[in-house]
Amino acid sequence: MSEDAPRPVGRPSSYDPKFCDMVVEDMGQGYSLTAFAGLIGVNRSTITEWMNAHPEFSAAVTRGKAARLRNWEQVALSMRMNGGGPGGATITVFGLKNMGGDEWSDTQRHEVTGKDGAPLKAETVVTLSDEDLAKTVEALKAAF
Repeated sequence: MSEDAPRPVGRPSSYDPKFCDMVVEDMGQGYSLTAFAGLIGVNRSTITEWMNAHPEFSAAVTRGKAARLRNWEQVALSMRMNGGGPGGATITVFGLKNMGGDEWSDTQRHEVTGKDGAPLKAETVVTLSDEDLAKTVEALKAAF
């Protein structure tokens, strides 16, 4: 290195291309990215840095997430067929909802309708003063 060349700042990366296969394998057993970071002895933020710096690693993590979801779905299917221990269903549902993205979401939608049953649009919503709101609440209480 010449004397004029800038010296690298910070510690050299401990990234190894073999981590691509390892992350898919580990996540395919149901583990998270944070658990993989613990397995190889780095911080979770290091995993994110590697995903940003190494497209092949980012693609491997995406494959790992799909493999992890498959693992959790296999557990759920096994529990459906064979039953599970105490709390097994709860942790499985929790895992599927958190790892399955939109495929396993528990989204609830609420629609507010007017007297005619038509959905209220944002421009039809009325702002009430505190006094008017209190009167409305009292009227509703009296109605029920």
